[in-house]
Amino acid sequence: MARTALCYLLALLPVASYAYLGTAPIVAWSSHSSASSSGYTNSVGALEDILLHGDACEHDAIILIDQKGLHASDLRNLPPSSSLAQTLNIAASTLELPYVPRSASNPFSSLAGAVAERCGARVVTHTPGQVDTIASGKEKHVVCVEMPPLDGFEGADRKKAVIEHDSTLSATLAKIAEAFPNHLAVYAGWHPTLYARQSNPLAPTSNHTSTTAFAPPTGGILARYQLLTPGLILALAVGFFLLVPIVLAAISALASIQSPLQGQAPKGYIASEKKNQ
Repeated sequence: MARTALCYLLALLPVASYAYLGTAPIVAWSSHSSASSSGYTNSVGALEDILLHGDACEHDAIILIDQKGLHASDLRNLPPSSSLAQTLNIAASTLELPYVPRSASNPFSSLAGAVAERCGARVVTHTPGQVDTIASGKEKHVVCVEMPPLDGFEGADRKKAVIEHDSTLSATLAKIAEAFPNHLAVYAGWHPTLYARQSNPLAPTSNHTSTTAFAPPTGGILARYQLLTPGLILALAVGFFLLVPIVLAAISALASIQSPLQGQAPKGYIASEKKNQ
């Protein structure tokens, strides 16, 4: 039985460790009650459902926020007092999809134009921390906000960067909300795949290509891969609390087994005969 349990555990370890690799979060909220930011269970087509098939056009502004390298753990580690957490608490409608198959490029690069065409809106780009505000007017707007990437950050530095980005995003959203009180915001992470990052050795190279493009990535392996995922942590915890008792029970069982010959004379052996010989 112990061997069977161990086999099952070892079979589940790779599955659990890769459970959340290749995913990124999507968070959406609206200032007014909206079906575009609630009720979706199909995470694969969530962005298209929200922006192209919902009632997104009923808002005066649609804010599309993307951040390269964003993971669900980054948002989960934000304190409850963070600006994003407070915004979600007071929003009329919210949608949180933590583990969506991530895009290899900015997911809004093509959706922004499609949404603007559908809603008859104007596409504008707003940089976080930008001083000038967006004029409201009567025209609808699709506001694209590109957050600083999180690539290269790890550990405490990454957590600090996420908190700083949260503060910057809060100030940006406050300015947009002042111009467009009726707005819908969609915040999504993405990360280029390993294949997309690799260069084609047969492709011609430009003379202006910098040699730094071929330098190895900075930081350790955690800067390039998300190893300590919730699935891996769960697998390690289950493995520890299941394997240790099994090993201890096996050692105890082996220690309790005694040889039948220990302390006993062989069968047919007579001590007096040996003495006479």
